[in-house]
Amino acid sequence: MRFLTWTRFAAGLVWLAMSSCSVYDSQLIEDSTAGVPPRPGEGTSSEDDSQSLVFALKDVFVEQSAENASVIGLDIDSIITTGEDDASCIPRRVEGETVGQSVVDGDKGVDNSLGTTLLPAAGAVLPCLQDNLALTMGRGVGTILIVLQGWNGQPNDAHVTATLTTSVDGTREDPDLIGFDNEDDYELVYKDSGNDAPDPGWANQDAWFVDPADFETGDDGQVDLARPKSPTDAYVAFGRLVLPLSPGSGFKLIAGDGSLPSDGSMSVFVNGGIMMGDINEDATELEHGLFTGRMTLDTLASATAEIGICALNATVIETLFGEYADVPSNPADDGLGTECDAFSLGVTFVGVSGQVAGAAPRSRPQLAPCAGSADVPPIDRCCPSEWLAGRAREETCASTEKAFKAAAFDALPETIALPVAAPDFF
Repeated sequence: MRFLTWTRFAAGLVWLAMSSCSVYDSQLIEDSTAGVPPRPGEGTSSEDDSQSLVFALKDVFVEQSAENASVIGLDIDSIITTGEDDASCIPRRVEGETVGQSVVDGDKGVDNSLGTTLLPAAGAVLPCLQDNLALTMGRGVGTILIVLQGWNGQPNDAHVTATLTTSVDGTREDPDLIGFDNEDDYELVYKDSGNDAPDPGWANQDAWFVDPADFETGDDGQVDLARPKSPTDAYVAFGRLVLPLSPGSGFKLIAGDGSLPSDGSMSVFVNGGIMMGDINEDATELEHGLFTGRMTLDTLASATAEIGICALNATVIETLFGEYADVPSNPADDGLGTECDAFSLGVTFVGVSGQVAGAAPRSRPQLAPCAGSADVPPIDRCCPSEWLAGRAREETCASTEKAFKAAAFDALPETIALPVAAPDFF
C-alpha cells in the first residue's frame, strides 16, 4: 500500500501498530469504557473511492463462559453498571413483582449479558453447537459475508458502504467453471460434469454465491448485487472497520444442512450495535472481529428453538433468563429509567478475503429442529470438541449420517481450526 505524503505515512504506522492490538486497545477507549474509534473527518472520503472488499467470517466464538464473556463486547449503553444505582435501566417487573436484577458490567463497562448467562447454558445443552457452526460455515453453507464498496484503500475513510449477507454456497474453484445443480438449488457443481464443486479453501481465493433475499431485484427480474436491501454507512478509522448496526440488523447462523435432527439455524437480530474488525496490511484478513448489540426477549425465544434448544420456549426464556435483561431494547432509552427488556451480546470472529461470484437461485430453507415432533432431538456429540474431551469417535458418530458428518469435519482445510479457540485478547 503506497502513502504519498508524510501524513499518510504516519497514519499508516499507527494503523500497522494497531493491527496487532485487541479491540480494547487503550487508544480506542474513551472515558475508560470499551468503545470504538470515532468516524474520521469528511475530507478522508470521496465519491471517487472505488475499492471493494469481501470478508467471509470464520472462528465465530459462541461457547463463552461467564469469565471470558466479561471482556467480549463493548459498552453499548455508555454506562458502567456496578449495581442497581448506576444501571442503564430498571430491573424487569412482571405483574407488579420485580423479577430482574442489576447485571454488573464486565471490564471497562463491557455489556454481554447473554455471554455470561445463556451461551454457557447453550454450550452445555448443545456441546457441538460451535463445531457445527464452524463446519457449515467452513463448507460455505450460510457463511456470513461483509461486502465493502467505495473504500479509498487508506487507514481512514469516513464513508464506506457495507452489506451483511450470507452465502448459499461457496467454493475455492474458478466460478466460471461451476453453477448450481438443477436438481438442488443449494449445491455448486461443475458445469461440464455435474460433479460436486470443492468447498472453500479459506486462502483468500474463495468465490461466494450469496442469498438473493438480501438484494433488490432489477427491472429485468434478476437479482441486482449492486442494490443491497440494507446497506450500512460504515467507516474505517486507523485501519479499523466500524459498521454501526441499525435497529433490526441481523444475519442467520446455520448449524447443519438438515441431514440430522439436531441441525438448526439461528437468526440473530439486534436493535442497534456495532460490528468491527481490523483490516490487516494487505487487506486479506479482518482481525479481532467483534459483533455486539441488543437482543430482545422475543427474538431470543425464537432463536433458541431454531438451533435445537427445544425446552427453552418463550415462557422458559422469560422465567429463567428474563432477570438478566440488562439494557433497554431502544438505545435512545439508555439512562432514562425505562425497564430492561433486552440482553446485550458480544461475539468475536475473524474475516478472510474472497469474492462475490453471484447470487444463488434461491435462499436456503429455514431449519427447524424442534418442529414436527414432541420428542427432543438427541444431544449431538459427533464433533471434534467431544472427541478431544474423551468421547470415542465411533460412539458419537455411529449412524450413517453422522459418519458422513465426521468425514466432513476431516475434510475441512487446516485454516478452519477445531475446536474454535477463544479470542486471544483477554
